[in-house]
Amino acid sequence: MKFMIKPISTIIAYAFLAGVALAEVSADEAAALKSTLTPMGAEKAGNKDGSIPAWTGGYTTPTPGYKKGGRRPDPFASDKPLYSITVKNMAQYADKLTDGTKAMLQKYPDTFRVDVYPSKRTYVAPQWFYDKTFENATKVKLSGLDNPYAVGPWVAFRSPFRRMVLR
Repeated sequence: MKFMIKPISTIIAYAFLAGVALAEVSADEAAALKSTLTPMGAEKAGNKDGSIPAWTGGYTTPTPGYKKGGRRPDPFASDKPLYSITVKNMAQYADKLTDGTKAMLQKYPDTFRVDVYPSKRTYVAPQWFYDKTFENATKVKLSGLDNPYAVGPWVAFRSPFRRMVLR
């Protein structure tokens, strides 16, 4: 069995390296950061059933009652759960639950539940950060497996194709 490990690991390594060569972002993919994708690379559009709303620029106004230097109030304190998942109704939501969550529901049926709230898309960053992300998308080239040349100290934009190839 020991003699099989090296050839298999070599094949896996070559397959991974072959994918890296295809990992550059095209001009069209980068342009999507200014149209169909958020500046960080997520889809702008919401989903079909409306449970995930479209991204509209993030949460950019201070929460009412916020005082500079003080504790930030919860901007969603008045939100109520849409529904709760318990051991009794978990089969209805099984396709949305991880195995770990299912196990917790079964192990602690009287005390563990999952409250599901309306989805929010509140992420926002300064414009300079979005500009540098776009610059990364158009200029970063991989130099080995862990050495991208980036224009800032963050992860370079990756298209869905690139994510698929690198994983």
